[in-house]
Amino acid sequence: MSKEIITVDLHCHPNLKSFNSGHPKPTGGMWEKIYHKMDGKFAQTIKEASEQVLKESQSNLYSLAEGNVRIFNVSLYPIERGFLHLRNIPKILIGKNRVNVMQEVLTGFDADRIFHLKKHANYFDDLQKEYDYVYNGQSKSPDGKYEFTLVNNYKELSQALKADNTLIGILSIEGAHVLGTGSAYDENLGVDELLALLTHNIKTIKNWEIPPFSINLSHHFWNHLCGHATSFKPPINAVVNQNKGKGKGITEAGWHVIRELLSRENGKRVLIDVKHMSAQGRKEYYSFINNYNKVNPADAIPVICSHAGVNGFATIDSSIADNDTGAKNREHRFHRWSINVSNEEIRFIHQSKGLIGLMMDRGILGGKQTIDKIVAIEDPEKQRQEYCKLFWDNAFQMVKAVDNATGWDVIAFGSDFDGTITHMEPYESSAKLPLMQNDMIAYLEKTKYREELWYGFSPKQLVQKIMYDNTMQFYKRFFV
Repeated sequence: MSKEIITVDLHCHPNLKSFNSGHPKPTGGMWEKIYHKMDGKFAQTIKEASEQVLKESQSNLYSLAEGNVRIFNVSLYPIERGFLHLRNIPKILIGKNRVNVMQEVLTGFDADRIFHLKKHANYFDDLQKEYDYVYNGQSKSPDGKYEFTLVNNYKELSQALKADNTLIGILSIEGAHVLGTGSAYDENLGVDELLALLTHNIKTIKNWEIPPFSINLSHHFWNHLCGHATSFKPPINAVVNQNKGKGKGITEAGWHVIRELLSRENGKRVLIDVKHMSAQGRKEYYSFINNYNKVNPADAIPVICSHAGVNGFATIDSSIADNDTGAKNREHRFHRWSINVSNEEIRFIHQSKGLIGLMMDRGILGGKQTIDKIVAIEDPEKQRQEYCKLFWDNAFQMVKAVDNATGWDVIAFGSDFDGTITHMEPYESSAKLPLMQNDMIAYLEKTKYREELWYGFSPKQLVQKIMYDNTMQFYKRFFV
C-alpha cells in the first residue's frame, strides 16, 4: 500500500482520551492506544447499542505515524458538562454508577475522571491543564522511531517536516466555552465583569509558548457567545439537551471574543473556526469578515470550517427553512442539517481563501438511508467503494458550488478522529488513511466518476490537493 501522500489533518483529538484516562492525573500518554473500559454485562450492552462509535482511540500518535499523518491540528477540548448531565434516562439506567459506566463506555474516559468533571465546571482551568499535558507530551515515541513536536508558524512547520520521523502538531481549541463561559458561574456576572474575564483569558492563551492557531466559537451547547447548530442524532439527542441557545446569533460577548481573538494588538491572531456555529451565527460572521476584508485587503481573514460535510442546499437560509429533524435528513444523498455547509457558504469560504475540511463521520457525509445502505453491504471492497463515492460526492458538491477549477482549492481534510464520531467501518482510524487514499484514487481511475468536474486534474492530484497541498498553502499564507 502506497504512503506517498502525506496527510494533513485539520481537526483531530490525539490528546482527548489519554488526557482523560485517569484522575487526578492522566494514566495514559498520547502515543498509547486507549481502549474503552467495558467491564460487566451492562457495559457490554452499551457497547452493542453504540457499535457505530469505535471503542478505541483513532488518532493516537502511533496511529498518526502509521497513516503518514505528519501534520495535524491537536484540538484541545475541555468537555462540556451538558455531555455529562443527561436527561430522560430510562429506568434501567437510573443510578449514578450505571450512568457513569455508560459514559465511560461511550467516551473512553476514566470513571473517576467523569465523576470529577460532573462536580467541577471551570473550563478555563481544564484548558490550562490540557494544554500543559499536550505541551509536555512533546517527546520521542517509546520505541524511539518517531518524535512529536508542536510548531508555532509555517517556518517552524517547514523545518520540522524535513525530518521524516517527526509528527507535527498545531494547536487548536474546540469551543470558546473554554474562555470561561457556558457555566452557571458566568451567567451571574455583569457585562463588564464578563468581558474583563474573557479579555484576560484570551490574553493568557495568546501568551502561551504555543498559542492556538484557531478556535471554534461554538460547540455542542450554549456558551453565551454564539448559538450552536443541532449536532446530535438519535439516540443521543434523547438524553442530551441542546435546546438552550440553539440557533441563536452572536451575542455582545461573542463579538468581543471574535475581535480579541482576531486582533494582532494583543498577540498572534487566532482564527475563528465556524464549525458548530448556528447558521444565523455563521451568516453574521460571514458579513463581518466580508466587510473587514474589503476594507483591509492586505490583512484579509480566511474562514475555516475544519471538519464538515455539505448539505446540498443553495443558500444558508434555505438550509434552515425546515428544522433539523430526522425527516429532513432521511432520503437525501447528503446530511441535510444546517451544521453542514450550503453552496452559498462554500463560495464565501472559497472567496476568503479559507478551507473546508471533509470529515470521517459517515453520519455527517450522508443522509440516513444513504448510510444504512452502505453499512448493509457485506462485500468489504464494494463497501469501501461506496464510502469513497460518498466522500467524492461531498467534494464534487463543493467544486460545483464554486463552478470552476479553483473549487478544488477550498477542500481539505479534517477527520475529527477521537471526537466520538460514527466512523466508516473500513477506515476506522488514522492508520487506515493510506488505504482510503488508494481506494479514492482507484475509484476515480476505474469509473471516471464525474470526470467533467476534475478540471484536468488526475485522481492522484485531486487526493493530493485534499489531503496535503491545499492545507499547506493555507498554512503558508496564514500560519504566521
